[in-house]
Amino acid sequence: MKRSALARVLSSTTFPDVEPQRSTVFMIVGRGTAHLVLLIGLVVQADGRATSAGPLEWQIASLERAVLGAPENLRVSADYRQLIIEVGQFDRSITLLERLASRPGSGPNVHISLALAYVDKVPVASPFRRIFLGRDAIRALSEAIVKEPSGVAYYIRGLVALYYPDAVFHRARSGIADLEHVYQMLAGMPRHGSQARVYMSLGDGYWKIHDLSRAISIWTEGLDRFPTNPNLRARLSSRGADLDRLVESALNPALRVDTSLRELFAEASDP
Repeated sequence: MKRSALARVLSSTTFPDVEPQRSTVFMIVGRGTAHLVLLIGLVVQADGRATSAGPLEWQIASLERAVLGAPENLRVSADYRQLIIEVGQFDRSITLLERLASRPGSGPNVHISLALAYVDKVPVASPFRRIFLGRDAIRALSEAIVKEPSGVAYYIRGLVALYYPDAVFHRARSGIADLEHVYQMLAGMPRHGSQARVYMSLGDGYWKIHDLSRAISIWTEGLDRFPTNPNLRARLSSRGADLDRLVESALNPALRVDTSLRELFAEASDP
């Protein structure tokens, strides 16, 4: 049986698989356009399973190669994780980043990215599983801090701690301590829009331990520095049950949070 010219080209073409290092060669025998259309939309993995593929899969595979080449690049890893969120393949990013973080001499940022990969999975996990995802995120961030203390690592670790029910796990005060550490660091930093999150989350922490006066003081200071920030303004304009619902929603593990780090990379000083 003769193969078409297009089939011969495709049969020698290598396509990316889920693992960037693995690939599979398509062996397509020309039997008309219908068969080609059917097969070209499939990626055949090394174990013989076929999965749907398309532009998004190619983007993910490309970013996986970028992450492998630059594991300390927070922006590349953030872009990769956002695509993983879109397709819901959370274990895929966790597995890759765990492997990179476990390498001898790994840097702090890959541990931060790993922690955020755990956080990305929290909303779709069971309440029981969320406990362990949060624990793993905190461990990864602690490792990042050991390697190189940074405001980003302290902030995320402090925020993750606030998501735990304090009556059971008693993590709120440790979360506040991390956030206070970042708050003190702000005095020596140029103003940046991402810093508004520190005031918001630190105030939320004090709200969680029922220190409303301190929470209001922190939120007010934050709004003075970032007068257009809607989250700080909403907290200061709410009272009683409305404020409780607002902060409870912000700390609800079932709701997805923005882990793109886009505010961190933004150049504008005010959001």
